[in-house]
Parts: sequence; C-alpha cells; structure tokens
Amino acid sequence: MEKLNSIEELLILVDEKIKYGKELVLLLQPIQNVDGVMKLQRKIRQEMVFLKKLQKTRKVKLEQLSCSNLRHLGAMVDCALRPGVVAVCKIFHIDDESKLVIDVISDQGKTWTKVIARNPKSLSALSSGNASYGARSILDQAEDYLECAKLYPCMYQPPKVIFEFVSGIEESLAKKLKAIGVIVKGDLLPDSSHAEEYDDSCQSQSSDDEDEMLEDSKPKTLEEMSQCIEEHPEITTLNLDVTAMMAYVSNMTNGHCHYRFKQEVLTQQCAWEAERPVKPILEKIFEGKRLVCCRTAWDDFAKIVETLGGEMERRRTAELKERVTVYPDDYAGEDDLPRQKLKVRGHIRLRSRIIFNFGHRIKAITVSANEGFVRAAHQQGVTYAAFIHESRALTEGKEPTATKLPS
Repeated sequence: MEKLNSIEELLILVDEKIKYGKELVLLLQPIQNVDGVMKLQRKIRQEMVFLKKLQKTRKVKLEQLSCSNLRHLGAMVDCALRPGVVAVCKIFHIDDESKLVIDVISDQGKTWTKVIARNPKSLSALSSGNASYGARSILDQAEDYLECAKLYPCMYQPPKVIFEFVSGIEESLAKKLKAIGVIVKGDLLPDSSHAEEYDDSCQSQSSDDEDEMLEDSKPKTLEEMSQCIEEHPEITTLNLDVTAMMAYVSNMTNGHCHYRFKQEVLTQQCAWEAERPVKPILEKIFEGKRLVCCRTAWDDFAKIVETLGGEMERRRTAELKERVTVYPDDYAGEDDLPRQKLKVRGHIRLRSRIIFNFGHRIKAITVSANEGFVRAAHQQGVTYAAFIHESRALTEGKEPTATKLPS
C-alpha cells in the first residue's frame, strides 16, 4: 500500500502541474499579439501533453516531475506580462550554422533577457567545469547572448543583456557574469561547495527546442518597427529612400491634393494627404539633420522624376539635390552578417536592401514609405532604424486628365 500511496501522491502533483499549465496559457491570452507568445503557449501545451501521458499510464517518477519545464516556462510568462515586452522566444542567427533563442525582448528591442530557473548550486557546479562533457554552462550561454547582441544592434547599440535568476544565483558566478558585461537579476546567495557531481540528465531549462524553429508570422505594429526620431537626438543623419524623396517633391504633398485621378490609388493617396499631410512631417524631421542617400537611391529617384515628373516636381528635385549628399552604395564598408544574409524575396527587393543597408552602415535613420520591406526584414531577424511615413506618388503629370475637386 505504501507504494500505491506514493504513486497517488505523485499523480496529485502531476494534476497540479497540468492545472498550472492551463493557467499559464490563459494568462498569455491578453497579449497574444506580442511576437512569439503563441510559440510560448505551444511550448506550455507540449509540457501538458507529456504530463497527461504520465497521468494516463500512472507510471510516474519523481525525477520526471522535477525535470518538468513548467517552472521555467512559468517564469517566462511572468516576464512576458511585464510592460514594454515586444517579443518572446525570438530566434536570431549568429552565423550560418548557429542560432540563438532570446527569451524576452523589451524596451523597443534595447533589452534582451534570459530567464533561468535552475538550482543555483547546479549552475555554479556546471560553470566550474564539474559536469559531463558537452554540457554548456551559464557563462557559455552568456557569451552567446553578448556575441549575438553585437550582430543585432538596436539604434546602433547592442541590446543590454540581462540574466534573471528566478531561484537565485551564487555570488561568485554572479561576479563572473557581471565581469563579461551581463546584468544580473535575482537573489544573491552565498557560495556553496561544488564538490557534488553535477546532474545534467535533466535538461529542463533548454530553450533551444526544435519547435522554436517554427516562427510566428503575426504582423508587427508600426510602433514596433519604427523608431521615433525625436527620442534619439544623438542620431543626426537621415538616409533618404526613393519613396521619401518622391513624397517630398510630389505635387500632391505640395498643395495639390484636391483631385480625383483615373488611377484609384492616386485618388486614395490624395484623400489621405488631405487628412494627414506628409510634407510637414518630413520637414519637421529634416530640420537640423544631415540628409544623405546612396547612389542607387538617387539615380532611381532622378530617373522616376525625369520620366513621370512635372515641371514643379523637377524644380523641387533640383532644390532637394542641393540639400542631399549622395554617397557610393558601398560607402563605409561591408554589411554585417545578418544583413548580408537577408534573402531577396517578396517585399525584400534588392534596391531596398542596398538603401537600408547603406543607412545602417553609416548609423543613420532611414526615412521611407517602404513599411513592407521593414516588416519582412524583421521576420528574417534583421531590424533597421527607420522612420516610416505614408506613401505619396508623383502626380503633376497626371493632373491634366484628373478632375479638380473643391478644396
């Protein structure tokens, strides 16, 4: 009977963990629009499936429960529910073969947090080399985070790396992490003896599960993708995309938006312009800034104006040329690895990649109406410092065949 009682007690623990998993999934429901939350819910459900199998077979061992990933996932949920979180379980590539999963990204991408719920003694033992061959310590993982952060800067600064220890961290290990540049959060505990053999049979805190290769494709909000120029006065250079220069010189944005064109898209843009003028926005962000563009951007823009532009649009183009410095496409060296690997497909066009990469290399904010490119790049793990405005086409050449509307 003693053995039966033991099994019954373990089954009660299993049932409690299953209920806990259900609670975690429900807690995440209000923030399902956050990038990666559906992935985190999926991981919780996978743990519940495993626990339900144990419950059904009634073959439960204490070791199986202690190895459950739910404690770590619960800590992830707690972090995900904090203000300012923009993504969880986000995959980044260090090189062609190595990927890294960032647990929580917050502060508009400026902070990366890894959540650790493991036993502090085990963490210290592993970091002291007292582990089986091939086991990676928390120091190894910290090096990965710091290396990856350098490859994916936010506003041209590597994201801050925070390691948050839910169960606490021993002082010596905390000092080692701080020494290499990691911000440590969690209760500081006195050092213990690490003579005991480290048991790495339980991989409960691995966040590199195969299912994390399944990317969520929920669209990001514009606020996530664009950085407000006013919040970053230290960036004094603006890189102009073709779309930005077209919007700046267009007749539509210079007082001639009260038309109904034969082209529906132009009529729609006129309605938007009457409601939300673009030129004042561009003038405001251009003020006091150094305006630049790459050769591809200027040549393509000039060709469009020459082909489609009217007399006034060409005159504004000549005036804009006096304000903009044009650089070679390859100015300031090679692109970093993630941008080199950005695949040209869908919204990722070669011209846009050239223009945005140029802006990244010179640490400028790229001004553009090409929101589709910025979103598509973000889905490939590449984030650009960009100010996105509404698109406006050249219209002067089409005004003679349009219907003038009362202003």
